[in-house]
Amino acid sequence: MAKKKSARKASGLFSAIGTGLGFIWSAIAKTLGASIRFITRGAKDLEPEHRRDGIGLILLIVALIAAATSWMQLDNAFGRAAYAFFYGGFGRVAILTPILFGYFAFRLFLTPQDKGATGRITIGSLLLVLSSTGLIHILNPSSINTGATAMREGGGWIGYGVSTPLVALLTDMLAIPILILTLIFGALVITATPFSKVIDLFKSLISGASNKVSGALDQRRERKLEREEFEIADTPPFETPLVQDFSNAAQELEEEIDEESFDEEFTVEIPKPEVSAKP
Repeated sequence: MAKKKSARKASGLFSAIGTGLGFIWSAIAKTLGASIRFITRGAKDLEPEHRRDGIGLILLIVALIAAATSWMQLDNAFGRAAYAFFYGGFGRVAILTPILFGYFAFRLFLTPQDKGATGRITIGSLLLVLSSTGLIHILNPSSINTGATAMREGGGWIGYGVSTPLVALLTDMLAIPILILTLIFGALVITATPFSKVIDLFKSLISGASNKVSGALDQRRERKLEREEFEIADTPPFETPLVQDFSNAAQELEEEIDEESFDEEFTVEIPKPEVSAKP
């Protein structure tokens, strides 16, 4: 009986502690979520069943830990453990994990009722993470190793798990295009962009580029024609050596004739003085 009573007291104590911690956590999460919604003028007066402040607080804490590990180089036992967790799991993509977790945290704080968009963005983000880590792990020269250093410098254990089966089945030449297409598809899912719109965008870009090229060629052709017309108009009609020598000789003859006529016109005979006879 005494043992049962002590066990009940211990379980009651732990349940009371758990209830108290849960109440404190819920109060902090609700206060933080309400403050963020008030500052950003987000959704107000949400129903309790629509609120996701607790999950948002967890994601925000994870984002802060990831930022302290990836961006601030937290140098202690906890920081080294967090570094091993994030970089071991995500590899080089771990530097973007604070942005990823922070975005979802604030999204749950601001628009928790928009479950459709949140689910779509979550699926797209997962596709981006899986494809990017797989690509980095394949393109990393040290990906052939399976040590902790190789995982951190590559795509982490996630990239290793994604890329290894693809490379084993399809080789690098096919695995890389598949992961690139998955990356593009994830971006389209996040932005809710239909594939037909992407095709129309490419068509408009190609048509615009072709129009610019054709316009530039037409302008160049017009400038060339104008230059040729200008050169033809400024060129003398006769450029053969015989005609050119003849025209030069005629010009020299005219100059000599002008000099002779100038001498004739201005030459005056000076009269001689008369000598008178001596007486």
